[in-house]
Amino acid sequence: MLRTLIVLPLAALTLAASDPLSPEVVLARMRQAQSSVASLTARLEQVKSYPQLGIVDPPERGTFTMARTKRGTTRVRMEIQEPETRILTVADGKYLLYQPRIKQAVEGKVSASGKKGLFSGILTGSPEALERLDQEYRVETVGETVVSEANVIELRFTARANAAVYCQRIDLWVDTSSWLPVQQSCHEANQSVITFTLGDMKLNLPLPKNAFDVDLPSDVEKVRG
Repeated sequence: MLRTLIVLPLAALTLAASDPLSPEVVLARMRQAQSSVASLTARLEQVKSYPQLGIVDPPERGTFTMARTKRGTTRVRMEIQEPETRILTVADGKYLLYQPRIKQAVEGKVSASGKKGLFSGILTGSPEALERLDQEYRVETVGETVVSEANVIELRFTARANAAVYCQRIDLWVDTSSWLPVQQSCHEANQSVITFTLGDMKLNLPLPKNAFDVDLPSDVEKVRG
């Protein structure tokens, strides 16, 4: 039910100037770019596929919103609008997943290595999340390609032996003009793959005060996750 969430961590890495495509260089540039992002809005598309069966689910589309607080923490809202509404917010180490169709809202604490922190860590540059990624995965550069008309460098993170992680492999595509991630995929233990893509990103624009509020009707069932 919380398949829209993954926490993707990353630690401080030393710049290796000898190789401009090394993962250390790419991640260092990405972290530097993320540090200047106070807010971000984007279109999002999420697709789940099952390569072993040759099946791809219909894409889910919506919006992604992020803001960094004065304390340095982040707030995230992911709202799926097609084919049906689903809203996820992450803030202060907690998440809320609201599914209007079944009139249910799931609340809980974000888990750094489980399902309950999807993409927010890597997209917002959370130091705690990034450190976990460095501890639990080995990283390599795959190469350069194009995603949504953007030139990107693809990085591959493979789970270390005995690491207690949900994603056995993470692929990350970083835009070489902004040095921000624009696409990410999670390869699950059952070999299914969740791919998450951002488009039409807008940075550091003022956001409404209620951008991260979720108004729950009185008849919604609240469940602890």
